[in-house]
Amino acid sequence: MKSEDVAAYLKNNPGFFAEHGDVLADVELDGVDPFHQRQVEALRKRHDAEKARYDLVVESARNNQALEQSLHGFACALLAAAEEESTVVADLLRERFAVDAARYCDVAEGELSADTLESLGQRVAHGSSICDDRVSTALLEQLFGEDSGIRSCAFVPVKLADGSTAPGILVLGSRDGERFQPGMGAIYLDRIGELVGARLGRRRGQSPS
Repeated sequence: MKSEDVAAYLKNNPGFFAEHGDVLADVELDGVDPFHQRQVEALRKRHDAEKARYDLVVESARNNQALEQSLHGFACALLAAAEEESTVVADLLRERFAVDAARYCDVAEGELSADTLESLGQRVAHGSSICDDRVSTALLEQLFGEDSGIRSCAFVPVKLADGSTAPGILVLGSRDGERFQPGMGAIYLDRIGELVGARLGRRRGQSPS
């Protein structure tokens, strides 16, 4: 195609660059007056902003898909496992969700001090999971031992299928301080708590709701 053909096409289609900002973003323009140069720069900035939003949506969709796959794998493995909850849950959480530490805290077992159980209970008192990077050293040592390096945690209430009081609390820990931040969405964490609660209910002879 000759340059004259391109020029003729653009002349007959003045809205081309408005519809295809990605093309304009890569065009080098020499000898253009300042007014039109500013128009071009504005179009490029708008294109870059739209591309950034698109990339964010794509990344979020991919992350959600990966979480859904991990949750499905966790559910299947949890139902198939024969070990006790305190063992299998922690192992599966570390394996399926790539966390550095995980612990199932059974309220009735008496493995933790009353103060620790109270602190955990307060964090999930509203009935939903919570993420936090402001966990005290004392609590981290109680949960994961000394020198664990854990810097952020997710606290997940475990609920039985009939909605009765949670018999335990899951704690996921990461050495990455950004992994579990306050305000993060917790819907997948809540699902994990429900899955563990369903297994507990099955072991205790309860029927799922």
